[in-house]
Amino acid sequence: MSKMEVKIDANDVQNELGIRGIDYDPHGNPNSIRAIELAEREGLDVKFPADNELFIDIDNEHSFKLFQNQFYIVKHYIGVVKTKAYPYDYVVTPSRHGLPGRHIVVTLSRNVTELERIALQACLGSDRVREVLGFVQMQNGDPHPTLFLEAKAPEQKLLTEGI
Repeated sequence: MSKMEVKIDANDVQNELGIRGIDYDPHGNPNSIRAIELAEREGLDVKFPADNELFIDIDNEHSFKLFQNQFYIVKHYIGVVKTKAYPYDYVVTPSRHGLPGRHIVVTLSRNVTELERIALQACLGSDRVREVLGFVQMQNGDPHPTLFLEAKAPEQKLLTEGI
């Protein structure tokens, strides 16, 4: 057991090990079609990674600590693009269900294949069920085995009255 794992809250690990119901049929519609339809029904944005991006789906604090620990290796050996809008070398936003869920976008210094993306996401602590299903989707020819569903950003209104 690593030093990092010793410090993890047992409840957090228990939550991570609990498998939720999986709404997926590998012989039916690809998951990306189901996800896009869900986004339309629920008014969500669908985001797809660029060729050099990783989409890390974090569900709990244990996975976030794992990400932070593993990120150094990716940064050092693969290379990442620094982001100007954030104090880190990655962008974190709360998932649509809120914290501790997070969506993390890592921009690499090179493009990756879909298989490399899924492998790196899993190594960085992304939702393991999501990544295994992403691999299955990739094997089944799904055009978007990796995507994020996010709450739509609130519309900004211009204040023109009184000007």
